[in-house]
Formats: sequence, structure tokens, C-alpha cells
Amino acid sequence: MSDLFNGVLSVVVTVVFYFISRQIINKKLQDLQGSDKLLGMVSIGIIVGELIYLGTTFGLFNLALEVIASIGAAAVVLGIALQNQLKNAISGISIFLNSQINVGDTIEFDYVKAKIMGLHLTKTIALTEDGTKMIIPNHKFSEEMVLVFPKH
Repeated sequence: MSDLFNGVLSVVVTVVFYFISRQIINKKLQDLQGSDKLLGMVSIGIIVGELIYLGTTFGLFNLALEVIASIGAAAVVLGIALQNQLKNAISGISIFLNSQINVGDTIEFDYVKAKIMGLHLTKTIALTEDGTKMIIPNHKFSEEMVLVFPKH
């Protein structure tokens, strides 16, 4: 209860201090060019000081630190879990933007020739000469040697 009272009192004092400093700057420094910038700087200083006081009093910085740490840990876990998918997606965009590889081209991958039937974000689908469907992860195009024979 005491912290809440102190917080409210601090906000009231800050608002009063803002209006007093605004009046002083407007009355005494009205002929000075840039006095509005001074008022802005004073206002920012007052707001930052108040936020630091309230954040320390109510433990908001601890909460913010915990939230930021949790989000960071979740991002690392997600990045590790989706590493292959992200690698394939980026490679898929690269293949799509590369005019040297197109649907209908024949490729040789792992000593097997196949005709590209579809380019997808994470995989390329190709059909071998005997009718077998090959699903190739897109990152293989940048990691391994793939021969491309353009369609005629």
C-alpha cells in the first residue's frame, strides 16, 4: 500500500513539476529561440526519471528482464528446431530467383537424372526416367553438386 501511495504521489509531483517548468520556460525564456526544444528536453528528462523511479519501485524492470529473457530463449529453441526448414526455405527463394533452374529442366543429382516437375519453397520435386518421384530438399542445391540441363 505504501508503494502505491508513493507511486501516485510521485506521478502527481512529476506532473506539477512539468507544469511549473513549462510556465518558467514560457514566461522567462519566451524570446529565446529554441526554448520549445528546451521544454521538450526537460519533459523527456522528467518522463525518463519518473519511469525509472516507478520501474524500480514496482519491480517492472525485473518483470521486463524475465520477459525479454524468456522471449530470447524461445527464439533460440525455435531457431534450432526450425533450422532445416529455414535453410530449405531460403534456398527455395534462391532457386526461385535463379533463372538457371526452371520447371522442365533435367537435373542430375546423386548420379540420378530427373526432370523437375515442381519448385516449392522447401523442396524440389523431380521425376526420374523410370517414373520414380524424387523429393529433393532445396538446401541440397547449394550444398551438393547438381548438374542442370536446360529444357530445349
